[in-house]
Amino acid sequence: MTLAVAWHSNRGIYFASDSRISRGNDYSDYGIKVTPVHIKVFEPNESGKPPVVAFDCTYGMCFAGDFAGAAIVRNFLSITLQRLQYIPTVAEVSFSSICCIISKYYAELSKKLQEEIGNESIEFFLAGFCPKNKKIMLAKFHIDYGVDVDKFEPIYEVIDYESIESPVFYIGAGEDEYPLHLDIHKKTPLLKRPLFALRSLIDSNQVKSVGGKIQVGSFDANNEFYMLGIVEETKNEKGDIESIGYYFAGIDMNSDLFELGNNGFMVMGNYIDPFR
Repeated sequence: MTLAVAWHSNRGIYFASDSRISRGNDYSDYGIKVTPVHIKVFEPNESGKPPVVAFDCTYGMCFAGDFAGAAIVRNFLSITLQRLQYIPTVAEVSFSSICCIISKYYAELSKKLQEEIGNESIEFFLAGFCPKNKKIMLAKFHIDYGVDVDKFEPIYEVIDYESIESPVFYIGAGEDEYPLHLDIHKKTPLLKRPLFALRSLIDSNQVKSVGGKIQVGSFDANNEFYMLGIVEETKNEKGDIESIGYYFAGIDMNSDLFELGNNGFMVMGNYIDPFR
């Protein structure tokens, strides 16, 4: 399990999560939960000619729930969403139509994994540019267990985040505790408040399956989703800074392992430093 967070500020839509994955009572803090997914839609092609690209964009996803199941869903979508085709006379390219096709894979995979191996629920946020509405839109894919918690229905809903005064949304382990941490940091500007709340929830150790480093994703000026690493400093007992790490999940990309002896190659990452 994990905690997946989506929010909207005056700078756009952001995703964030912790990095912890678990198996039984064992934990590891190297799970990637925030990830880009390439959406490419083609028009029908004429005989002997390559198809025309109608839409090409990178969306973002942020997963919660069973990590193995989430990886299966993510892999299916990474493959299938790169080669979608639509019929212009009966359909249109929009965020809602893309969500509709994603929901079919999500429902089928979630039900099969639950029926056959007792897989736990898989939930995620999806965000991306809608060519019809000319803006970035947000959706939540989750399991509806019904009033009596006796059904298992994978569903999705498009979230109208613009009509909400404080648009912060969250799913997964820790969703009961997370609002308390949002309230603790209510004076922090909305752009950073969800990150401060997520860090304080991780540091509190209230939810064992929420831990590790924070990972973040957002959109650039061209409405393309991209990953953001987190800058974190390590202090000694006197409060002096001993080192500064540049993290994607639990890996410090600025460590000697990745900086030295790479024949001139290194990872170019985008990092934010929200806590200093």
